[in-house]
Amino acid sequence: MLPVEVRKAGAAVLDAARAMGQDLLTLRTALVDRAGDRAEAVQPHLATLGGYFPKLEELVATWDWMLCDETQHPLPVARWVERHAGSGGGDDFLVCAAPISGGPRLRELLWNKVGAAVLTSATLRACGRFAMFLEEAGLQGYAALEPLALASPFDYGRRAVLHIPGVRADPRDAAAHGQEIVRRLPALLARQRGSLVLFASARQMREVQAALPDELKACVLMQGECSRRELLERHRARIDAGERSVLFGLASLAEGVDLPGEYCTHVICAKLPFSVPDNPLEETRREWIEAQGRSAFLERSVPEVGIRLAQATGRLLRTDDDHGTVTVLDPRLGRTHWGRMLLRGLPPFRIVIGDRPLDAPGLAEAA
Repeated sequence: MLPVEVRKAGAAVLDAARAMGQDLLTLRTALVDRAGDRAEAVQPHLATLGGYFPKLEELVATWDWMLCDETQHPLPVARWVERHAGSGGGDDFLVCAAPISGGPRLRELLWNKVGAAVLTSATLRACGRFAMFLEEAGLQGYAALEPLALASPFDYGRRAVLHIPGVRADPRDAAAHGQEIVRRLPALLARQRGSLVLFASARQMREVQAALPDELKACVLMQGECSRRELLERHRARIDAGERSVLFGLASLAEGVDLPGEYCTHVICAKLPFSVPDNPLEETRREWIEAQGRSAFLERSVPEVGIRLAQATGRLLRTDDDHGTVTVLDPRLGRTHWGRMLLRGLPPFRIVIGDRPLDAPGLAEAA
């Protein structure tokens, strides 16, 4: 509940913004009428006025949401104030308010008006289910809705392995986990010419790179050293020249990157890509879920990781002829019940658990 003084100040701002919007509309109409056949004479003034309309619309929308009665809306509203350094040396404050999901708005503006729509993506499902996407998109409850999951044309069972080594360090202990990654990488990367190592933390990425043996460090191209485009070009050039090349990257290298064939035969995920729910919208969403006796971890955190992990593993097979291994250096993927939820959302890899060589007989496999 907003404090009374905030509601009063906000109501005054909202009334003033709406009045200003009406005044600007009146002014624009008067300019057009006055110009007559000489529209070019008022064009600069109209352009200047045009810049104010979106700002006023945003201001009105913000305070509409800030002052709204949540009992009239299906989902809660997140409200917060951001403090920024002002140009004059003081502080500027940005008032923000928004519903935790755009689903109801999409229903109103789009789904209730279109005759038919086809939505496609490789990552509409999270942990093998459409539930989170349908909720966020406002598509739940439509009788004509037909979710369809099509099998990949790639032969994952024969051409790709998902390897979960017996990592001992807890991934939540960044220092110990990073040290174990450093110990394991030389052996994991020994037989591949082109590899991609994905990190959930820029700090851990830099620390691991700094601690690698010099021979392996010389093969590493790390995100941040140059633009993404240049990084990928240098990687491809090394592989084309018969050299070994290892890409170290973060989330932006886990999606939209195409490295077919020998450019990438090994994708290594240092850690399951959990994010910190540090933005007010996500914090409000999670508080709302927990207040209903549900689990925000299982309903939000795990499905979000599932989508990111599916994107990361999707870097491996890019053509019918590709082959290789995905290694996840996070033992929680194979040891926890929610880790098995994540596995259900991945392609049908041959899954290998443990530290025995991947070509050894009798490997532990999980469906």
